[in-house]
Parts: sequence; C-alpha cells; structure tokens
Amino acid sequence: MIPDRLKEEFNSLKNLFDELKEQIEKNVVKVENYKGEFYEIAPYSYQRGGFKQGKIVRNVSTLKTTNNLYTYSFNAENKIIEVREGCELKDQFYYIFLFYEKDFMKTIAYDNSKRLINVCHYQYGSNNKIEKMYSVGSRGSREETYFYENNSLQKIVIRQFDRNGVEHATLQHSFDYKPNGELNSIILSTELYSETIYQEK
Repeated sequence: MIPDRLKEEFNSLKNLFDELKEQIEKNVVKVENYKGEFYEIAPYSYQRGGFKQGKIVRNVSTLKTTNNLYTYSFNAENKIIEVREGCELKDQFYYIFLFYEKDFMKTIAYDNSKRLINVCHYQYGSNNKIEKMYSVGSRGSREETYFYENNSLQKIVIRQFDRNGVEHATLQHSFDYKPNGELNSIILSTELYSETIYQEK
C-alpha cells in the first residue's frame, strides 16, 4: 500500500513550486535540450510510454515550437535535478524536480500552471536498482514492483488506486531483450488482454 507519509508529503508540496524551482536551479551547472525524452528517469521510462529516444537540439532558437522540447538540468555530480517539458501552449512547460537520497530518488511534478501533479519515491534495493515506486497524485496513487533476473529487468507489476484508495486493475509490463542484451519490446498485460506498447526496429 501507499505509505501515509507520501500522501502527507503530496499535500505539503501543493504550493511550493516557486520555492523548489529556485532551490533546484541554484545547483544547475549544465543544461541539455532534446526534442522528445532522452534520458530514462526510471528504467525504460519513455519506452513504457511508447516513445523512442529524443533527438538533441543544438540551438533552441531555431525551433518553431517548444512543444515536446525536453530540457535536462544537471548538478555538479552530473545528476539530473530538473526536467522541463514543453507542452502545446507556446513557451509553457511542465516541470519535474529530482532529489536523491541514500536509498531512494524522489520526483516532484508540476504542470504549466504550477499545479502539483504527483510525487514519486523510487526505492533502491541492495543491487542499487529500483525495486519499488510509490506515487501519489491528484487523480490517485500507484505502486510499482520491479523484478530482475541476471541483473536485467524482467517485469514491473503496477497496482493502481483511485483518489479514495480503492484498488483498480493490476497491470504488468514485461520486457523482452535482443541477444545482445538491448531492449527489444515491452508488453502491457492485464487479466483480460495484452498488447505490445513498445517495439524496437
């Protein structure tokens, strides 16, 4: 189940966008721009959404639109601490702020109107890989459990809860790999059906 402290944290962060943005951006030492997501915040984060890796943007001023423009900001330890995503509205952005602790990573996401979307805790196991993810958002909450075999991710079991904590259908993402170990495909399945949501060419 979702930890109560995460629900409390979500409520405490609703009006802290400006404060967090200022705190994060004091520590930015490098910025990179891409059309489309480029870095995996969690294992296969953009592939699980059905997307290919984005392309680097050398000069942002040449773009006709900031829609789907991802700006990654790094700290002195070369860790991503802010992700800015351009939305359909001109020069409007969604933000994700990232914080790193000893045994977990936290992400805090806001939309272009500074409204809190969700707070996620990614917990690391003994192998330094993500084993659990807990998320609380404006529309409900989510728990993900990551399963590995021979050091590669085999499946993620996803439990979903509505705003009232009522559990809905459990989903599963299964990962298939090429002989060289690179990702080949991701399959989404429930008790009723399954479909390929990502396929490498």
